[in-house]
Amino acid sequence: VTYLPSSFPLENLSVSQTGAGVGMKIHPFYKTKVEHKGIDLLSGIGTEVLATAEGTVVSVTRSERDRGNQIRIDHGNGYETYYAHLGEMFVRNGQKVSKGSVIARVGNSGLSFAPHLHYEISLNKTTVDPVNYFFAELDPYNYRDMLVIALNNGQSLD
Repeated sequence: VTYLPSSFPLENLSVSQTGAGVGMKIHPFYKTKVEHKGIDLLSGIGTEVLATAEGTVVSVTRSERDRGNQIRIDHGNGYETYYAHLGEMFVRNGQKVSKGSVIARVGNSGLSFAPHLHYEISLNKTTVDPVNYFFAELDPYNYRDMLVIALNNGQSLD
């Protein structure tokens, strides 16, 4: 199924790069609890960011505030993915992308504590946990480890 966002948004992602997952987390700057709607994936500036399924780019936002440079992709069947704190972005609104195509590079834009990719998946406008969609990339042991890290990391990077 090509529309299902079931792969990593970073090539050769290691479980050890897992940051905060979905849930209430401590904001790194304000030190208050905030709802974190995605997963933070730690990576160096310039790392290629990949589309996790085929779709159409519905928004490209350049900003040095909040979530920084951002891309949102509509994959059809109610699925959307969202990529934030990006550096360079290589897509435009309305562009069709295929699974695995390079859409951007990891950055540290916006209100970001360290270089990372903030990645979200929504289904019918409701946030879902991206870890549950990495099944195409993880064996059961690494899936468990990633889930534990994401759930127990109490501070987001954004």
